[in-house]
Amino acid sequence: MRAPEDRQRTTHEIYLHAVRDVVIARARKRDTITAEQAKRLAHTKLLYGVGDGTYRGVTVFDAWQNGIGRVDVVEIAATGQESWIQLAGTVIHELGHVLAGALAGHSNQWKDTAVALGFTVRPAAAGQVYHLAMIDPTIRDAVHALAQRIGDGRPEFRTYAIPALPTLPRPCSAGIGTRGGTSRGKGSGSRMRLWECDCTPKPVKVRVASDNFQATRGLCGSSFKRSERR
Repeated sequence: MRAPEDRQRTTHEIYLHAVRDVVIARARKRDTITAEQAKRLAHTKLLYGVGDGTYRGVTVFDAWQNGIGRVDVVEIAATGQESWIQLAGTVIHELGHVLAGALAGHSNQWKDTAVALGFTVRPAAAGQVYHLAMIDPTIRDAVHALAQRIGDGRPEFRTYAIPALPTLPRPCSAGIGTRGGTSRGKGSGSRMRLWECDCTPKPVKVRVASDNFQATRGLCGSSFKRSERR
């Protein structure tokens, strides 16, 4: 019987970072990403956050200053957690957004990038059910062993504790890009809107499912404005 202290060796945060490490190592070994792309993924701020119940993961570009310059932020949401397989799949999904770029959305470019990072099939833009067969065996075996040692508990959110918490979370806060996937029908596009602050030369870009997004960036003090770029 495994002692309780052995089960505490791994947390959800460590697990997510380990998934990223395995994804990068595999992709570099197979030469499906460049050294520069691997560096970008390694420097991405990867968070295990609460979320708000409406998404599994989200990517925000150029939103963190870590001493080497501005880097991207990826949050994996505890309120959207379903299983260790889903957590690993969402990490790959969001890292695909990081490399595909802010304008790619859930386009074929993003899908091909996600395959390069470890999916065995092109993922869906929305409604994706993550299962073992769609994750490369190298990644699958490594993260499975680590997942068995997660010992810091599990999400148990009460619906009344988070305002507007839905019954079922959406798979992705959608897409960091305005070109949507095919799951909502061809040509439907993403529901997300692009907003930018006034920072120069590199404004922070965020995508939210609202036409009335009211937020101010603390660093530059400017309000986010709706961008018509796609």
